Formats: sequence, C-alpha cells, structure tokens
Amino acid sequence: MTIEMLIFCGAFLGVVVGFAVPNPRFGCVILLAVPAVMVAYTGVWQATHAEQLRSTSALDYIFGPLWPSLGALGGFLLGICAQSMTRKK
Repeated sequence: MTIEMLIFCGAFLGVVVGFAVPNPRFGCVILLAVPAVMVAYTGVWQATHAEQLRSTSALDYIFGPLWPSLGALGGFLLGICAQSMTRKK
C-alpha cells in the first residue's frame, strides 16, 4: 500500500468513528485500534512474502502505523465537526 492510500483509509475510518460515536474520548479509544491493526497487517504481510523482505523491512513496524494513524486523527476531527454541525440543526 502507498502512503496516500494508508492516509486515505485512516481518514475514512476516522470520519466514520468521529461522526458515529457521540463521545470524543470513546472515539479516541476506538482509534487506538488503527496502529494495532496496521502492526498485525505488517506482520502477516511479512510472514507471507518472505522473499520480498529487505534489510529495512523492520522499519515497516514503526512507520507503517504512522500514516493511517495521522489520517485517522485528521478524519476524526473532521467527523466531530460534521457531527456537531448536524446535531445542532
């Protein structure tokens, strides 16, 4: 996956959680699953594609969860704003 796709997927999930969850603190707890899922995905991908591993593949565990987490944070803020705009009307 590319960095742009990871950011987009994280942002989409963040908007959904931000709009659907009424309590922002609970929404942040839910978004903690994003880096955990990305670490699990990285582990599964590296286990199934052992022939494509490089000397820097271990860095995927550090920088892989970074991009969807940043996207999820931005999307979450956008979802909270959208939720507050629709709830007041």
